[in-house]
Amino acid sequence: MENNIGAVLLEAANLLVVGMGVVFVFLGILIFLMKLMSKIVGGDAPVPAAPVNTNRGGRKVSSASQDHKVKAAISAAIHQYRQDNK
Repeated sequence: MENNIGAVLLEAANLLVVGMGVVFVFLGILIFLMKLMSKIVGGDAPVPAAPVNTNRGGRKVSSASQDHKVKAAISAAIHQYRQDNK
């Protein structure tokens, strides 16, 4: 049994093309079905809840003071970590 390298490479290329074609067709069908399902099921999606206001007391908190609070909390946490890990 004589294996011609050209015939083997031709068979490998043929298998490559067939395999890639099968994957391409499968993924195309999958995308089509996903889009179809999103159109069918899309109308039944729950409405997102309104954001909850966590600000107590009804007063507005400016983002600048909120940033200062966050920076202070981070600084305190870093200081505590450094104190614990000396």
